Amino acid sequence: MFIEKNRVVSFTFELRLENASGERIKKVEKTRPLKIVYGRGNLLEPFETRLAGLKAGDKFGFELKSSDTYGPYNEKAVTELDKTIFTNDSIIDDEILRVGNYLPMETETGIPFTGKILEISGDKVKIDFNHPLAGQELYFQGEILEVREATQSEIETGQVELKHRIKKKP
Repeated sequence: MFIEKNRVVSFTFELRLENASGERIKKVEKTRPLKIVYGRGNLLEPFETRLAGLKAGDKFGFELKSSDTYGPYNEKAVTELDKTIFTNDSIIDDEILRVGNYLPMETETGIPFTGKILEISGDKVKIDFNHPLAGQELYFQGEILEVREATQSEIETGQVELKHRIKKKP
């Protein structure tokens, strides 16, 4: 059975920076494969497109340019904010405000996003709102483990049913 829309795909992969020998930043193994309903926007579109037509047992390896993933690094997405916006009951939480921490935030209309603290200086906090992989070329390699028809519920929700996500022990 081939990968196409509304089929459940189970697969492993490694994500590396730049190419097949680049720094590995994520690994999904056979013991806990990724399971998705194909064609429902659960993956980066160019990644998903590259899986089309593959079947169980097929291996894959491909590079994606930053323009096809998280876009170029945008200097305008780095900004300084007043430290006072990070107060809770007029107290600044120094555990949260640490260089390197990622802060969950949201726009005035409630859209969530994350920023990485780059620097804390006096009453200012410099935050980078770029995706951590912005500007990076990515290389994916992996193997398709299983392709099956999705249930009606999986098609409707776009999510693999729990009973299919958990591997039963013998």
